[in-house]
Amino acid sequence: MAGELVRYEPELPLPSYAYVPGLFPRPETSFEGSVAEQSFRYGVDLFNHGFYWEAHEAWESAWIDYGRAGEQARLLKGLIHVAACGVKARQHSLHGVEAHAVKAISLLEVAREDLGIASLRSLTEQLGKVRETPSRFLSESQENVVIVFDFRIELSRG
Repeated sequence: MAGELVRYEPELPLPSYAYVPGLFPRPETSFEGSVAEQSFRYGVDLFNHGFYWEAHEAWESAWIDYGRAGEQARLLKGLIHVAACGVKARQHSLHGVEAHAVKAISLLEVAREDLGIASLRSLTEQLGKVRETPSRFLSESQENVVIVFDFRIELSRG
């Protein structure tokens, strides 16, 4: 399935394994692009392929590059919480999934910048489903890379 997904930053490699605190070792690799937009797009690739902690790191890099304030930073902070939902799902933390979904929704609902996300509204609606039924997304799989969500983030700009 991962080979079928669109890559927005194909020159940046996907990691050899997904980091899940408590399950797999922390990588020593950096997950950022050379500019904020590249880190953002790489984060989308990582998220869509089941690398949630790594997506969090890429989006955090972009968030810092955008100065941690303003509309782009607000959107990225929301996405950081979306990625944290994935990490918490891998850790089988019901409360963690729900709490981060609530935070993500509160930030994404008021975002006035989409950074090229094809449908920010659809993403927010999908997160509403995560908030309403967080147990549906918990993963007990011991596989290294597990895609826990039934939605992807798509960009309108290729």
